[in-house]
Amino acid sequence: MGLVPTSALLRNSACPRVLQTVRQVRTFFPELDGIGIKVGLTRRAAGLAGREEPAIWINPYRLTRHTIAHELVHLLQFRKLLPLGERSADLYALARHRVLVDDSPWYLKVPRSMTTATGPLSAKVPGLLHDLACEALRRREAGLRTYLQWFEFELDRRWRLVRTLSIRPAAPKQGGLFDA
Repeated sequence: MGLVPTSALLRNSACPRVLQTVRQVRTFFPELDGIGIKVGLTRRAAGLAGREEPAIWINPYRLTRHTIAHELVHLLQFRKLLPLGERSADLYALARHRVLVDDSPWYLKVPRSMTTATGPLSAKVPGLLHDLACEALRRREAGLRTYLQWFEFELDRRWRLVRTLSIRPAAPKQGGLFDA
């Protein structure tokens, strides 16, 4: 069982790119091994997931690994393997693997300055989102029911800290006795 493209996807020039990206992301979801997943196109949203049958619809113009991971999380939710909800799907997608964090979540609150970060600061975003999502899920397993709110609050706090440390100029190096 693998990916089953819809006829509309097969006719679209983005078909090879969409299927390749979905295949790559699917490798991070072993719970879906042996299950055929229909893959189609949508223009209404970045992605959609089917509740009745294992199916996802992807917008080829907004194709990101995070979107695909989010939709695959929905398939796990529909099988009652994960808690339901859009915010929960975002968090579980972020926590799945760092390489899947190539876009900001759509449903969780993310500091605006994080979504517009550039240069070396932007390179810190995927790791922070992934690590914090993993920590939020560990807290959920330990009994914290407000793990989504905790994630949003802690993300804002830690991002401010990252920005402060990145903006702060390096201390001037003091010359030593033997410096030339």
